[in-house]
Amino acid sequence: MNSNERKDNKDENSTFYDSATNVIGGVRIIVALAGLLLLSLGSDSDSEEKMKAAGQDGYIPLKYFKDHPPKRVLQESA
Repeated sequence: MNSNERKDNKDENSTFYDSATNVIGGVRIIVALAGLLLLSLGSDSDSEEKMKAAGQDGYIPLKYFKDHPPKRVLQESA
């Protein structure tokens, strides 16, 4: 009888570890998909047209420049 009890115990442990492995695999897939979603959402802001910021090392969105032109540009167009 002892040998039968040990076999049943091994089967239960094996089933537990198989289930745990499947759960961990599912969690990894969910985390990977969430990461890809965040990366794709973040890349949308880079597709916006940009222009070199005057007197700075960076770039600004072209829409911001058109909505808020410098005073010098307003005086030249008037």
